[in-house]
Amino acid sequence: MSQITSWVDAHHHLWDLDAVHYPWLAAKGEKRFFGQPDPIRKNYLPESFATDHQHKISQSVHIQVGASHSLEETALIHHLSQSTQSDNIRFPSAAVVAIDMRQPSIEQQLAAHLPFGITRGVRDIIGKSPEENKFLPEFIPSIWLHNWQYLASKSMSFDLQLTSEQYKIVLETLEKVPELKVAICHFASPWDQSKEGFSFWTKQMKAFAHLPNCYMKLSGFSMFKHAFEPESFQRYAHAAIEIFGPERCMFGSNFPVDKLYISYADLFIQWQEITSVYNNHEANYLTAKTAINFYQL
Repeated sequence: MSQITSWVDAHHHLWDLDAVHYPWLAAKGEKRFFGQPDPIRKNYLPESFATDHQHKISQSVHIQVGASHSLEETALIHHLSQSTQSDNIRFPSAAVVAIDMRQPSIEQQLAAHLPFGITRGVRDIIGKSPEENKFLPEFIPSIWLHNWQYLASKSMSFDLQLTSEQYKIVLETLEKVPELKVAICHFASPWDQSKEGFSFWTKQMKAFAHLPNCYMKLSGFSMFKHAFEPESFQRYAHAAIEIFGPERCMFGSNFPVDKLYISYADLFIQWQEITSVYNNHEANYLTAKTAINFYQL
């Protein structure tokens, strides 16, 4: 059994429905690619997060979550971080903010977020699901490359959420910006988990892993089946760790979205089972060091 020194949740959300408008949460009864959000349509603040993880998490990374005004969300998360401190560690410890990467230039957008010291990176979702992708803008490589290069120049990372039909064009573009640190969210959205789907996913992830600046988040797995399947989760997690290596993999709860399907306590048990087969060096990268290095915690 590995000796774990600390745990970092590298992917979670917070929201205050009284302070910030989240259109997808306001749309009562509407089913989304990850499920029906009605049960989580209530404030989810640091104390809610702490209650869920039962104080097992030592640091965390907040990921943007579809606010109508991204700067309001960043200001809120910065304020919550400044107000919530335990043993000199703030929660969340870092933030990945929302930027419209499809604009010809992101310089002014990013400049507005950088004064908030919690800002470490950016996410703009490229793909959600085969169905919802129909309503998302087209991926234009030249624009994304230009803006990724600018992010890297400002020492910002990028959280990459995409689906299988986008793997090829996104990978070809990322190959041209090796200086950008990239965290692939949610196992790169493995919607097809059949034998053939797993084989395709494995081959594609090996291609991404050839880029040393690409990392993998073991997160959000419940979204693709609208249920948590432990055996399948562990299969994909161990495969990802084998492909990317423990030094480029990190755990993320995706709470409270994944709370639709699993409790934090049960998810944490899954994480413990996964790390138990690795040595101390490997396990401590998976649980904390990878995220600490990637997000400059």
